[in-house]
Amino acid sequence: MTGFLHVTGADFAAVAPEMVLCLAATLILLLDAFARPLRSFLPYVALASLAIANLAGRDVTGTFFSGAVEVTGFTRYMELVALGAVALAILGGAAALERDKRDQGEFYALLLFAAAGLILMVRGGDLLVVFIGLELMSLCLYVLAAWYRDNPAATEAGMKYFLMGALASAFLLYGVATIYGRLGTTSFAKIQGLASTPGLVAFDTMLAAGILAVVAGLAFKIALVPFHGWAPDVYQGMTTPAVAFLSTAPKAGAVLVLARVLHALFPAGLGDPWRPLLAILAVLSILFGNIVALSQRDLKRMLAYSGIAQMGYVTIALATFTTSALEGAGVFLAGYLVTNAAAFLAIAALSSGENEPKVLSDLAGLGRRKPLAATVLTLSMLSLAGLPPTVGFIGKLLVFRAAVDGGLVPLTIIGVFGSLVSVGYYLRVVYHLWMKEPVREVSLVPDDVLSGAAFLLTAALMLLWGVFPRALLDVARQAAAALLGR
Repeated sequence: MTGFLHVTGADFAAVAPEMVLCLAATLILLLDAFARPLRSFLPYVALASLAIANLAGRDVTGTFFSGAVEVTGFTRYMELVALGAVALAILGGAAALERDKRDQGEFYALLLFAAAGLILMVRGGDLLVVFIGLELMSLCLYVLAAWYRDNPAATEAGMKYFLMGALASAFLLYGVATIYGRLGTTSFAKIQGLASTPGLVAFDTMLAAGILAVVAGLAFKIALVPFHGWAPDVYQGMTTPAVAFLSTAPKAGAVLVLARVLHALFPAGLGDPWRPLLAILAVLSILFGNIVALSQRDLKRMLAYSGIAQMGYVTIALATFTTSALEGAGVFLAGYLVTNAAAFLAIAALSSGENEPKVLSDLAGLGRRKPLAATVLTLSMLSLAGLPPTVGFIGKLLVFRAAVDGGLVPLTIIGVFGSLVSVGYYLRVVYHLWMKEPVREVSLVPDDVLSGAAFLLTAALMLLWGVFPRALLDVARQAAAALLGR
């Protein structure tokens, strides 16, 4: 018997990471409901489940559920990104949530469900599975965006993210339906086979409309211009540990899903008008994100616009769409995950609490009061600017080199120009931390062990991957080769 409903033990083993995360999330909800004194242990339960999920997915490869789920080196790479992002959010945010009496089990459960959805989205061998995973992840993030629901900014963030997210989902679903209507399938493997027919994809208006809708839906999740409008307000209102996850892993997942869609539809390589379209998205994101970030005085809004520009650099790799470009994108995204999460967690540690605005001027003189958090924030600013010896330099170098090799020299020049502009606002943070005298007394949150561990881990990775990038390069190269089948 064959078909989707014929499920084997191997199928269940393939989705073991998702099952582990969902079971752990359910356990956390039950513990929080019926064993309230154990609430302080819930972060450790969540961290343990991440470790088990990692082990469960370590040695699985192949296609399962009749091709609906596909596990490759490429998807394994994204699993590690998702699990790492959740781990950093928990390490850096547990103490702050406990201090604010917001450490309900639902917070950790939603993070685990979101990670399960993200992993399912990336592993999907079918566009419908991708959509289901995306929605599971998004629903959790809508709730997390309004976690401090008595804070008007958080409520606004949750509502705005939900409405904009629903619009993006509609775009994506329309695109999937249109592709099915034209090709008769939503399976990546079958789409790739049909797309190999000469002229079918290149000159089909209906199919082009579907592809455009899919690109728009995923561009919203990546926060590329002109689909970026939600990002600044959501980043500003969302609790900092949750935004450390939102700003990294979901974006990386959407980038990798977009790469899979493009490879399935254009197995011979990107041509017109798709390469110019991605190039335009990259240019708009780099220029708009960096220029607007220059005028920001709220740190979370600055990082939101910075994130728009950073995703513009990744889009250069998508426009290039060679093995070396996707390898560079993999390195860039791994570095961005560590760097951006470190920046948000350090900003939280250098503030008066979640309900207080994160203003640039309040950083003045805090380098001496909290040297560890200030050092991590400094390193993250240098890495986001793409300066050596951090991992941000390696990621940008690989992406720009691949673009030059692919003949996209003007795009590379714009990317370098954007990086130079970004140095202005990134180094302004460093200046306030270490060289500017405080103008008012800021009541800082107390130190804690878990966030200290997160700071040491992220600082070590930013430097280790920047100075000795070989291990990260090998993993990214294998992931890119698995995607392109080369």
